[in-house]
Amino acid sequence: MQETIEEIVRNYFEDSAYVIESVPFGLTNLTKILITNGQKYVIRNYNRHTKNVESIEFEGHITSCLSKQNLSFVVPQFLNTNIGGLYVHLSNGTLGAIVTFVEGIVPEISSVQQAAEFGSTVGEVSLALSQCTLDCQFRGVPFTEFYCLHPLADYNAVTSFIKAPPFEISQTALNFYKETVSFVEQNKLDLMELPKQLVHHDVLIYNLLSKENKIHGVLDFDFTSLDTRFMEFTISLNHVIQLSNGSWEMTEAFIKGYSQFRKCTYQEMNQLQLLTQIYHIAVLHIYIGQHYSGTNIEQNFNYILSQFQSRNDWLNKHRTSIMKLIENFMI
Repeated sequence: MQETIEEIVRNYFEDSAYVIESVPFGLTNLTKILITNGQKYVIRNYNRHTKNVESIEFEGHITSCLSKQNLSFVVPQFLNTNIGGLYVHLSNGTLGAIVTFVEGIVPEISSVQQAAEFGSTVGEVSLALSQCTLDCQFRGVPFTEFYCLHPLADYNAVTSFIKAPPFEISQTALNFYKETVSFVEQNKLDLMELPKQLVHHDVLIYNLLSKENKIHGVLDFDFTSLDTRFMEFTISLNHVIQLSNGSWEMTEAFIKGYSQFRKCTYQEMNQLQLLTQIYHIAVLHIYIGQHYSGTNIEQNFNYILSQFQSRNDWLNKHRTSIMKLIENFMI
């Protein structure tokens, strides 16, 4: 690891002393804080399975576009290497990069006001991404294509995993997964006519930074892709429901905050549950890919699968009420 970090640093800072510190994030890639010349940066060695040249250039294009907009938050920017590139090809065959460090702490969502601010941030992120034009062929992988999100988790690999799980998964949970995937595959065509745009896919509190009790930074554009626009709202709404244990006040506050920047159509609103199902299936498939790459996913996989069932039950129970709430503020 130390040799890899040294190789990345040499491609950005010649003959500079530096210090490396750990970070509380970066589960997919090797991520550290780099301190040199009195400045903090984030140094990253990308996972060979999930990041390639096209996706790094795509991420750089997006963060550059966002940095040029007058937003209430900042995003990390790629530093140029000594020869003017966004990344370096390392001797071990992987890629590395250094990006700017954004100050702040992970925000809380424990009050109605915080839920509203979170909703506002998600809406602003969605609006800002809709303003970014795509001048490259690579568009990322949408969550609707959930057998393509990880190179080690194609249809055959996922099927093998579900057929013979490498750790204990309850039969009830497995049956729920299989029945829901079958339902989703039969109904995915319903999403074809919905508006598409760039979607972050991971605007959760763990990818936000707060400064002086206000959300200041938005991080981690690894999963950004051209996808169904309403997916952004769906994913972050799920996050609020999860963190608040289904609090109706917090859910309403999030929707009000989001609606300051974005609205939706009846067609989008009516696909909330299908998009929620796709989101959870996508995350599970990413974990399956990580399993095949050698990562221990047991705890995370079972947690998401349990959340998947809970959220589906919650939406079944509150479908009429949540639809009315969305209609009141977003249509």
